[in-house]
Amino acid sequence: MNRFLLFSLAVVCTVAACNENNRNDNTTSAHTAVFASPEAGTLVPLGDSVQLQVRLEEPVDSIIYLVDDEQMGKSVSGDAFWLKTQGLRLGSRLVTANVFYQGKEETLNTNIVVMASKAPAQWSFSVENAYPHDVNAYTQGLEYHDGVLYESTGQNGKSSLRKVELQSGKVLQRYDLPEKYFGEGLTVVGDKIIQLTWEQGVGFVYDKATFTLEKEFPYQASAEGWGLCFDGTRFIKSDGSNRLYFLNKDSYREEGYIEVFNNKGAVNEINELEYINGKVFANIYYSDIIVVINPETGEVEAELDLTGLLPKREYTKETNVLNGIAYNKAKNTLYVTGKNWPKLFEIKMLN
Repeated sequence: MNRFLLFSLAVVCTVAACNENNRNDNTTSAHTAVFASPEAGTLVPLGDSVQLQVRLEEPVDSIIYLVDDEQMGKSVSGDAFWLKTQGLRLGSRLVTANVFYQGKEETLNTNIVVMASKAPAQWSFSVENAYPHDVNAYTQGLEYHDGVLYESTGQNGKSSLRKVELQSGKVLQRYDLPEKYFGEGLTVVGDKIIQLTWEQGVGFVYDKATFTLEKEFPYQASAEGWGLCFDGTRFIKSDGSNRLYFLNKDSYREEGYIEVFNNKGAVNEINELEYINGKVFANIYYSDIIVVINPETGEVEAELDLTGLLPKREYTKETNVLNGIAYNKAKNTLYVTGKNWPKLFEIKMLN
């Protein structure tokens, strides 16, 4: 069961418990009010309106409706209120009704899950070049800077930070992580390289020129490290769920997150990240899909399907999933590869 389903179940159980408590409280006071609509966990496309309706057994003075503690509207007769979702954040939103009657107040809770309103655009691509890639590199992170690639590889006892010559695939510089660490995504900012670990709850900051480890930083709510990129003012981090976390560029502490959705629901297993022209490009683990995410809303705006990029004849028993996205701004192309792939491809996006 994925994290989003577990989270949704937890929300539903919490909301159910709240409503049950409300019912129990009302039993003693001979007043009963419960949410008739929407049911907890109702999926609502962004921009649609959803009916908020409280079932009452007593006349009320007024009902105030809130979303995530922000007042959205008021009903003085107990009639249904239509909540407009335009402008709401994607993901699970807490819906509250404060019911006032006879000098008393009763609080009811439910939730809706706001998802993207339209299907992602489908992009195609053309292969511009193919370069050698170390088949022993379990690629977790990839960046292109100053004509060379920086690569993070994973697996305990095999994790490394690498500087790689693009044309030959030759490793020009390498730092091997201690065996207890499983390397994950990385990004390059100025004269620093920032690299994540998987389950160890810590990230590393290196000197770009020497690969000298300068400091460590702990994770907070995002217990795992998967992908990392930088948008010019903050780091953006994935943890394998449908969340993208925003980290302070100086302290590396988390300062918020968004949830990622398409028009079908939550998009989980978000892996390696690259920030390109205001959007976050992300590998989806166990797939050959790169998604293009709006980092302000969490909406998946486009998908790039790279199925068949590595021909089957070049697969070995070690060949694993697509992973690794690096952007060449001068050519407006992507470098992509996979875990233990024998090749790295330069592709042009067609959209």
